[in-house]
Amino acid sequence: MKTITSGILAIMLTLSLAQAQGYIDLADFGSGSYTVDAGATTPTLSYTQSLLGITFSPTVALADTLGGTWNSAPLNWSSYSANLANTIYLKVVFTGANPLSPMVLNIFNGDFTQSLQYEGTSIPIGEVIGANYLPFTLSGAFTSAILGDVGGAQITWGGSGAAGVRVEAVATIPEPSTYALLGLAGLALAGYTVRRRRA
Repeated sequence: MKTITSGILAIMLTLSLAQAQGYIDLADFGSGSYTVDAGATTPTLSYTQSLLGITFSPTVALADTLGGTWNSAPLNWSSYSANLANTIYLKVVFTGANPLSPMVLNIFNGDFTQSLQYEGTSIPIGEVIGANYLPFTLSGAFTSAILGDVGGAQITWGGSGAAGVRVEAVATIPEPSTYALLGLAGLALAGYTVRRRRA
């Protein structure tokens, strides 16, 4: 019985750790999910869109932009307000040379007013949560965000080079319930250890 109990606790803790190290996609840039707006996009910027996301190739120049709207908008990000007040994560997969370029991610409300601005770089600074998820730090005012009415986004390059980069999604860290599960598993394991020592 003790072996079964310890096995269950170990599995629970392992699953909790795996979930805590993950991420939650807020929205993706794949075809059918995101429509590029020609008026908000640099005409010379070469891009292709597929189910995986938007690929910039072969180069990007300083101040190149790509913007548009999510077809399922308005998106409701209200439950993630605590996380979005600090950092958002952009899933970027490099398919060619890395330009080591700064990037700006602007999020817009449903009426196309700017709500949030995040700054990051094509080289991750600090810890990256999840493979290819790069941290972008909030730089604009958070008060203008209507998180229950998110309409679109625009990406702007702060440098130039051979990008060869695919932008797939924006994401946040796990919900508080994930950490609650992790804490519960830890307490259960600790309790079992104490009980076993007393026996």
